[in-house]
Amino acid sequence: MVAVLLISGIPITSARTASAQGSDATQLEVTKVTPSVVSGSTGEVSISGRITNRSGSTINGIEARVQRGYPTQSDPAVQDALRGNAATVDETSFRPLIDTLAPGQQAPFELKVPLTGPDSLEIAESGSFPLLVNVNGQPDDGGRARIGESRFLLPVLAPPGAPPAKPAEPAPIAVLLPIVDYPRMQQEGTPDQRAVLADDALAASLTPGGRLYDLVQSVVDGAGAGSPLGNGLCFAVDPDLLATVQAMSRGYLVRRPDGGTQEGTGAASAQLWLNKLREATAGRCVLALPYADSDLLALEHAGLPDLIKGSLDGASLVKQVLATEPRRSVLWPIEGALDEPISRRLTGLGIDTVLVDPASTSTGSPAPSRLFEDGPTALPIDPLLSEALDPNHGGPRETTAMSPEDGGAASVQNALGALTYRATLGAQGGATSVLAPPRRWNLSGEDLRSLLDGLRGLAEAGYVRPAGLPERGGEAEQSDAALPVARPEYPAENAAEEIPQPVLDQLAEQNYKVGDLYRSSEKDPATDLDRAALTTPLRNGLLRGASSAWRNDPAAARHWVRVATDTLDGVLSQVRLDEFAGKITLTASNAPIPMTVTNDLPVTVSVRLRIPATAGLETRDLGVIRVPAQGRRHFRLETEVHRAGQFTVDVAVTTEAGTKLGTAKRIQLQSYTYDPFTVGLTAIASALLVILSGRRILRRLRARRARLAAAGAGQGPASEGGEASVAESTAVSGSTTESDRSPS
Repeated sequence: MVAVLLISGIPITSARTASAQGSDATQLEVTKVTPSVVSGSTGEVSISGRITNRSGSTINGIEARVQRGYPTQSDPAVQDALRGNAATVDETSFRPLIDTLAPGQQAPFELKVPLTGPDSLEIAESGSFPLLVNVNGQPDDGGRARIGESRFLLPVLAPPGAPPAKPAEPAPIAVLLPIVDYPRMQQEGTPDQRAVLADDALAASLTPGGRLYDLVQSVVDGAGAGSPLGNGLCFAVDPDLLATVQAMSRGYLVRRPDGGTQEGTGAASAQLWLNKLREATAGRCVLALPYADSDLLALEHAGLPDLIKGSLDGASLVKQVLATEPRRSVLWPIEGALDEPISRRLTGLGIDTVLVDPASTSTGSPAPSRLFEDGPTALPIDPLLSEALDPNHGGPRETTAMSPEDGGAASVQNALGALTYRATLGAQGGATSVLAPPRRWNLSGEDLRSLLDGLRGLAEAGYVRPAGLPERGGEAEQSDAALPVARPEYPAENAAEEIPQPVLDQLAEQNYKVGDLYRSSEKDPATDLDRAALTTPLRNGLLRGASSAWRNDPAAARHWVRVATDTLDGVLSQVRLDEFAGKITLTASNAPIPMTVTNDLPVTVSVRLRIPATAGLETRDLGVIRVPAQGRRHFRLETEVHRAGQFTVDVAVTTEAGTKLGTAKRIQLQSYTYDPFTVGLTAIASALLVILSGRRILRRLRARRARLAAAGAGQGPASEGGEASVAESTAVSGSTTESDRSPS
């Protein structure tokens, strides 16, 4: 009896179009291939889809044919097929599809092609065959030419009339399902405040029919509890996405373009989605991605080890929200690439297994290895399967969200073709093939259901075995001592995609302030809030600025660092010096200045006052001042005034290390007094002046009496004495210049 395996029809979409003028004048979408995997008595393949005329001309006489290439026999041949470079060697005749298609018009089509016999694909053996759907037409303003095409793999387990050639051992597979979005949360919620999101796009994704909802629902439907297929699934979850959705479920606000906020619409959808995700992940493998899927390589290159460590704390949040313990020792880095410094750091942080692209290791082997002698185990991601799920087919990765035209379903068809090749001709010696789609693959629910149905069919036929990710030291892995040693090699093209250094420098500056705030604060008995509850959301905001979503998009990275900076500044400003009303008058040379520091934060904060040097005024350093949570401290700043007049003094509140808290305040002082030293010095100077003046007067009086006595004894005429008397009087009462020259 001939075995028959018809895996359910898989819809596929291709954005690959062409026209006579070489533009995107038409769009060809192949939406279903039935059967998606051929085996046994299947006699034909049915290809359905639609054509849209995007040109300004009517297209007439639209017809199509299917062209087949050789079955892939090697990894390079599969890669060529995935990238649309496989040559075709057999073709069917053109079949009419649509008579006329006006500008802007869309029309469905169905194309049925025999597998064997006359005018067929002539498939007489098993394998994964590249197919090309070639559509021709004649625009009113041009000649007949190809107006659209779609390429994909058709896996054939056995040609018509032959039984499937079951492999000796099924290939073990593991499928990563990324539960990832883009950073959305600008401000995390608190008991007193609701979270603020940058937009409300996530609400649509969480609603039935949205990307994230349908992705999770498809797993519930296609690989529910008890399904053997569930053993091969592993959810890679971004903790920031969970935190955002959880905040949405409690009610949230959305930022308007004018800077204001409005009510978010997705609270109910967020709660429904969380419940679905808990159901889908129950008892399954779960990995926690770095928080906000932050780029660990960029953080390492920026010298931010504390942020690297903090990004891995998200595993606790994943456990809390999903009630499932994630595999904390396994890391899936962006692009599957690391360098040696980050690899060694991760080892010290408890990471013992990393999922890597084989091309980013010195061996390039699809088998597990160890990154340097005592480093983590490198578990390779299957490059063929990953490229099949990548709509860019190994080209430059884009950071923008995919649209439905980006070939998500075509990627599913290609993945099944690549997996069929891997299970037959491309076996990897028992090593698990890890299927890893792009992080933000816009996989529709229908696409994922098709992928799961195809995997289930291949498993039931004995081609694959859902095995999950190998445990370190498990039976699917060689013993630790026997693993070959490899070096991580970070590709230059990956480094070129990192967030630019100037943006990371801004991030590092703000990260220092967050750490300084943590070191300067402590739990207050009145609020009983741990200081980490204050600083962790600030750190998370910085990690959103370092998200891998912003590779090749420095403007977005810069924006999110600025958002985090504004939030941090708002927190720091809640510890401040109270305003001064008017001018302060100092009535004594050492009059104190009354001051008040207010702390609106829920933790005690230790601060210092920073007062620049001011001529004529000295202030005494008060040292470290502890200001209680949601309270204030009153104190008197002792001063010493050295002159009368006005003073302008700027007073700043900082942490002990110098991080600025609230806005600096300017104080206007008025002093009418001198300090005691100045007064004493002036008094002494005055007394000395009186003594010296008296001494001079006394000396001159004595000299006068001596001259008068001499005159009375007949030593000179009286008139001379009178003249001398006048001169002497002038000397005493006038300038002291001559007397100052006299010897004392």
